[in-house]
Amino acid sequence: MQMQKTKALVLRTVRYSDSRIIVSLFTEQHGMVSTIVRVQHGTGKGARTALWQLLNFVEVNVAYRQASDFQKVTEPIIYSPWKELPYHPLKAGVSMFLADFLYHSIRNEGANQLLFDFLEKALTWFDETENGIADFHLLLMAKMTRFLGIWPSTDGYVQGAVYDLKGACFVTQLPGHGQYLESSDAALFSRLFEADFSSVCLLGISRNERRHMLDVLLRYYQIHVPGFGELQSVDVLRELFS
Repeated sequence: MQMQKTKALVLRTVRYSDSRIIVSLFTEQHGMVSTIVRVQHGTGKGARTALWQLLNFVEVNVAYRQASDFQKVTEPIIYSPWKELPYHPLKAGVSMFLADFLYHSIRNEGANQLLFDFLEKALTWFDETENGIADFHLLLMAKMTRFLGIWPSTDGYVQGAVYDLKGACFVTQLPGHGQYLESSDAALFSRLFEADFSSVCLLGISRNERRHMLDVLLRYYQIHVPGFGELQSVDVLRELFS
């Protein structure tokens, strides 16, 4: 089968044996793929553990077979090395959460060029920025909904309106299902979706608001992304910004 070169984002690694790991990649050409790779520790050539560090952007050759659970991946290289992401204490902690979040959000996603480009630009911005570190994960979670087709409407806000998380819109009467945000939370939710990365540090979100918005966004994804489930890394992120 013909090999095809593609960019990919490393989202998950699971040990398969002493010398092999299962790597989950979000690829530019094929969406989510899994592969089993042989790793060697140390500084020698070949597929080393460091190559498959979470959120690395790598370039690989893939012999893609649609019916296969695991794809053959060869000649991996890191094509855009990080400057700070793995080494900055706060950024490294956020990165661990984001890898977990992205895996749960897009593990069933096919090829999505716009989403891949968005993640490449957003994570590069995060690697290089000195501002807005504490709120970056919230903004990425909010912005990514557009590329998954679950972007919530932020139109129709009037004073006292609540936000229907299932209907993804403002309403003036409480929905019967109970999945809604009170008026004060709804206003902050709306502001978050209207912000951009260059202005994220201007949001002025308090520590308690940050923790609460994280819970709100996770609940939104659980409602709108089938099989999203629970994230084990959430407590680490909460502790990081406590």
